[in-house]
Amino acid sequence: MKLLIILSIEEYTDDVRKILARQKVPIYSETSVHGFRTGEYQPDITNWFAKDDHGVYSTLFFSIQNGGCVKRVLDEVKVYNRESGAEQQNPIHAYSLNVEESV
Repeated sequence: MKLLIILSIEEYTDDVRKILARQKVPIYSETSVHGFRTGEYQPDITNWFAKDDHGVYSTLFFSIQNGGCVKRVLDEVKVYNRESGAEQQNPIHAYSLNVEESV
């Protein structure tokens, strides 16, 4: 099993939902995130968080699925970022983590 994590700016939230539906993700969760970039720490994620005190509204999606499902989602996110131009400004970020154990 894999933990799928997707971060997107608020404007791409509906697009992420469509990706999850097309890839037949049967269940997922989402929550709003208000992200900031601090002066002391500048992560290597350009244009992800706001450059001022106002922050950026984003959405965090997560789901535990089989590896094949997660791979299909990651592949579609790559295509989406490339074809929409999002990779230059505010790409959708998607991650896959192994689920070591569950109870």
